[in-house]
Amino acid sequence: DGLEKCQKSLNDYLDSKRNAFPRFFFISDDELLSILGSSDPLCVQEHMIKMYDNIASLRFHEDDNGTKIASAMISAEGEVMEFCKVIAAEGRVENWMTAVLVEMRRTNRLVTKEAIFRYCEDQSRVDWMLMYQGMMVLAANQVWWTWEVEDVFRKVKRGEKQAMKNYAKKMHQQIDQVVTRITKPLSKNDRKKYNTVLIIDVHARDIVDTFVRDSIMDAREFEWESQLRFYWDREPDELNVRQCTGTFSYGYEYMGLNGRLVITPLTDRIYLTLTQALSMYLG
Repeated sequence: DGLEKCQKSLNDYLDSKRNAFPRFFFISDDELLSILGSSDPLCVQEHMIKMYDNIASLRFHEDDNGTKIASAMISAEGEVMEFCKVIAAEGRVENWMTAVLVEMRRTNRLVTKEAIFRYCEDQSRVDWMLMYQGMMVLAANQVWWTWEVEDVFRKVKRGEKQAMKNYAKKMHQQIDQVVTRITKPLSKNDRKKYNTVLIIDVHARDIVDTFVRDSIMDAREFEWESQLRFYWDREPDELNVRQCTGTFSYGYEYMGLNGRLVITPLTDRIYLTLTQALSMYLG
């Protein structure tokens, strides 16, 4: 009976910690106990990959008082995202881990916003990609592609009949530039970044080629509405993803250099099914 009481008390204690930082649900009781039972913040390192998708570790250093400071997130491939504001790893582990989570999203949002703002500002698109992490490059690319396609629709409305054909040519040139860069010497992560961008670019080019073939001339047509479209909305100053009737917040979950599978018509239909189910609260 005494043992059962102890077990129940322990379970209640672990649940209270998991409710305070829900990502503790992803690790076992034993792993959580090893974190809670240690005074060393570094003990979270081996469990990071379970709590965050594709994140291998946090980067810690000590400040002048000997306090451990978390200053960056390192993905499984070794890509680094420096935090805009460092987090002191002191006090209850669930509290500073929550602070790390909040800072990850805040930094990701700020860097993504900067990447969108500086897109092709004073250098070529392939050089611009080297300035930011893979995720931010992909998000910014998709925001700009969405804007450029809708700008083409506006030009068509004003009477520029060849606007979509001209944009299709530009898309082909962009892909050629990325392919040319991939053939040159690159670091492993930069090559992976370019490969991922290329997969998205090829899909974007195919969509534009389809618009040319089928004479899609209006942003309100289903062929455009049904695409996954990225917008940076000035109010409330956030990145949103839209597809048909669904609007979703981007979320800013840093995932390192996660690769992309080639996008097929089936993948497109799966995305559409998922977003519509979520927007109707069926998922």
